Order: sequence, then C-alpha cells, then structure tokens
Amino acid sequence: MGKKGIRAGKSGSRSTTPPASSPQAQVAPLTARQDPRRWIYVGADLVFTIGYLWAFSDLLNNRFGWARGILYILPICTLMMAIGTMVSRRLGWIAVVVGGTGMLLWTVAFIILLLVTASYLSGVYGAFGKAAASGVILSTAFVVQFAATLPALQLKWVMTRAGRRSFGLPPIWGGA
Repeated sequence: MGKKGIRAGKSGSRSTTPPASSPQAQVAPLTARQDPRRWIYVGADLVFTIGYLWAFSDLLNNRFGWARGILYILPICTLMMAIGTMVSRRLGWIAVVVGGTGMLLWTVAFIILLLVTASYLSGVYGAFGKAAASGVILSTAFVVQFAATLPALQLKWVMTRAGRRSFGLPPIWGGA
C-alpha cells in the first residue's frame, strides 16, 4: 500500500477534536455537588487574601517599600489561586499552579531568612540572642501554618485526577 492506500483510508472531513490521550483533550468538569472542594478552595483563598491584606496594611507596617512589596506577594498569589480555581479549564489550572508554587517558594525563602536571623542573633548577642533566636525559630511555625499549608493542599488537589477533572482536564499521569 503506497500513498494511494493511505489516502483511500482517510475520510474527507478532518476531526478537530484531539484524541483522549492528548494533553489538549477536555473532559466534562465536575459540578459543585460532585466535588465541592473547588468552591471550598475558592472560599479559603479569598479568606486568606483578605486576611493577608488586613494584616499587612494594619498590623505589619514597614517603612521600606521593598519589604512591603515582598509581603504583598502572598495576597497576590492567593488571589491568583482563587481566580484560577473559579475560571477552571487549562488557564485556570496553570494560574493555580503558578500561584501555589509562588507561595511555597516565598515560604521557603522566608524561612531561610528567619533561620539566618536566628543564627545571627544567637551568635552575636549571647544569652539574650539565644532567647530572641528561639522566638524567631518559633515564628517559622507560624509562617508554615499561615503561608504554606493552603497552597500545599491546593496544589496536591490540583495534581490529582479529581482535581484535574474539576478543571475539565485529563489526568497528567496514566490513562483515563
């Protein structure tokens, strides 16, 4: 069978729907009744965004603009995750992954900064520095709790089959 045999097997109309195994394939998104986690994460993202904005504007004032800018990365990322979860589809999924990854990277960098500060305080200021360092190390627990838990859970959900199906996407790994 040469070219004639191949051409004879093709139909005149071409299908624009990608095969189910392709990354562009879309599946029917889950409804809120089938998987309420999507709307739970939207609510949590919005609550955290409002909480971050309130904390950074009223409680944690800083005279340096760059330091305030670094703090405002968190509400930007949570808002990106909320919008991405509401929008759904591929672009929404990418927004959630980028926002969650940004928050986790921010958390790691901030924890490193806190640990460097603790070691400086402990080494330079003696016994008083050791007490201050223990307070700084304790504050890393708050950073993990308030900045890393939500994106870690949401990213875990987004990478699962059910999470990708909520976005109308096929699973990343394995078959259908």
